Amino acid sequence: MKFKTIQYHGSKLAGSAALSILLLIAGEVGAASYSFRDLGTAGGPWSNALAINNAGQITGGNSRGTSTRDDGEVLTVWTSTTMTTSDFDSRGWGINASGAITGGYADRGFWFFASTWSAAGVRTDLGDLAGRKDEFWSVGQGINDLGQIAGAAVAADKSSFKPILWNNSTTPTVLDTLGGQTGEALGINNAGLVVGNSFTTGDTASHATLWDINSGSVTDLGTLGGIDSNALAINASGQIAGWSYLAGDFVQHATFWDGAVLSDLGTLGGANSQALALNNLGQVVGWSELADGSQHAVLWDGTTLIDLNSLLDPTLVSAGWVLKEAAGINDHGAIVGTAVNDLLGIDQGHAFLLSPVPEPESYAMLLAGLGLLGAMASRRKTIGRCCS
Repeated sequence: MKFKTIQYHGSKLAGSAALSILLLIAGEVGAASYSFRDLGTAGGPWSNALAINNAGQITGGNSRGTSTRDDGEVLTVWTSTTMTTSDFDSRGWGINASGAITGGYADRGFWFFASTWSAAGVRTDLGDLAGRKDEFWSVGQGINDLGQIAGAAVAADKSSFKPILWNNSTTPTVLDTLGGQTGEALGINNAGLVVGNSFTTGDTASHATLWDINSGSVTDLGTLGGIDSNALAINASGQIAGWSYLAGDFVQHATFWDGAVLSDLGTLGGANSQALALNNLGQVVGWSELADGSQHAVLWDGTTLIDLNSLLDPTLVSAGWVLKEAAGINDHGAIVGTAVNDLLGIDQGHAFLLSPVPEPESYAMLLAGLGLLGAMASRRKTIGRCCS
């Protein structure tokens, strides 16, 4: 927000003070707190939210049954306060701008097989590498706005699993690896860039991998010094979020790739962290361990790793809520993930939604500041008219 410096006859000091106050307030308005919503379950003891689009539609998994009995999982879409469930024994991993979902459906009650659901809830089963046979799982994990799907499937000889692209077709295309036998594709953007992980030659290490389905190129994204890394999400500008082991391979840290620059996002004082998703503004979400070994959901805003629990209303913290993992963030800053509450017996986790809201006090002060400057400007105009 820009403000024009206004000079007043006999009131320069007051005008300068008011402007300073207003600029300070305007900076504070840019900060956001969050409203929290427990998205609940389909009756069972747990749910998880894995992705959110810019329309605020959320997908993930949800348990049926009772608060103490799990009767199986059902794919779920949350829109505002409405929960819609789909096929039993299914889960949504990714959702695009139009509300189309990709994930897995266990049509025989146990093994997941890759599927996609239209915004209207119509399921289409995707082909895999073994004819949807038991023990030969497959899954769709990322979907872009063109309907292209990235995922993975067990090879027909059951010796490995492969990174897969479904290019607006139910027929799978196997993507190349970095020389090894195994890999998986996890995210895809609208430019046809796919990220995930694959083994290097000799199958001695698994590195974060970037595929360009337009050129057919495969790029090793490297590590933070350890043996393994993994890329989980990619945004429109090609920025990538994931994790990497550090030298020594004892701990893994949330990692951010921006072109050729590989950044360690650190932790909240504990040993390990992971970045799970990012939006087109480059904001990253995931989880980190604290010094005591507990796990908290985190947000990286470009400069700082923030414990999302520190942004909760204190009454929610007192009520027992702990945000454990943030799995998705949209371009409006809305965040989804999994929270627990020991006081309520929610130990397996409930899906949550954090919605950013401006501080009401800041807006009130801003309006007051605008009123002050407006009154002073009006006074200047009055003086000008009377004295011309």
